[in-house]
Amino acid sequence: MKKIILTALSYLFLGGMALGIQGEISKATKQIEEHTEPKFRNTFMVFSKEQVECLAMNIYHEARNESLSGKIAVILVTMNRVADKRFPGSICKVVHEGKHYYSEKKKKYYPFRDRCQFSWYCDGRSDEPKNKRAWAYSLALSQYFLKQSMSFIDFTEGATHYHANYIDLPRWAKRKNFVKTVTIDTHLFYRWENPKLLASR
Repeated sequence: MKKIILTALSYLFLGGMALGIQGEISKATKQIEEHTEPKFRNTFMVFSKEQVECLAMNIYHEARNESLSGKIAVILVTMNRVADKRFPGSICKVVHEGKHYYSEKKKKYYPFRDRCQFSWYCDGRSDEPKNKRAWAYSLALSQYFLKQSMSFIDFTEGATHYHANYIDLPRWAKRKNFVKTVTIDTHLFYRWENPKLLASR
C-alpha cells in the first residue's frame, strides 16, 4: 500500500513538473519562432538569371571572405528586405537600392557614389568579380538558397541591416528601433523593429 501511494505521489509530482516544463518550452518556442521564422519563403517560385546573379553579386562583394554562415547571413538580410514592405520587392531592386542618376552619354542609370544600401554597388570601383572561384561559389550558393529557402532557419533573427566590426558605429545603428541580434565573422547584424510597418509581401 505504501509503495502504491509513493508511486502515485511521484507520478503527480513528475506530471506537475512536466506540465511546468511544457509551458516553458511552449513559451520559448514562440519566442524562437518570432524572429527565426524566415520572412521570405520560396513557394516554388522560379527566379530569373538576373535575380540569381544579383544575389550572388551581394554574396561575392559583401561576404566572399566570410564563412559559409557569414555568406548565408548576407543572403538572409537581402531576402528579409525583399519580404519587408519598407524595402523594394525584388532581389535586384534591394541589392541596387540607392540614389541614381541618368547618363545621357551611355543611356544608362548609375548610382551616386556612397549613396546606396550596399557599399560595393556605389564605391566607384568595378563590380566585375575577379576571383572566379569565389564568384562560382557565390552563384552556386545563390541558386541553392533560392531553391531551398523553405528549409532555412533565420539565424540572424530577422536582421535587415549589418555593418563590419572594423568601422565606426553607423548612425542608424544608434537608433532605438535597431536591435543587435548576432555577430557573425566580421559583421554585426541588426533587426529594424517597428511592428506597425513589418509585413510580408
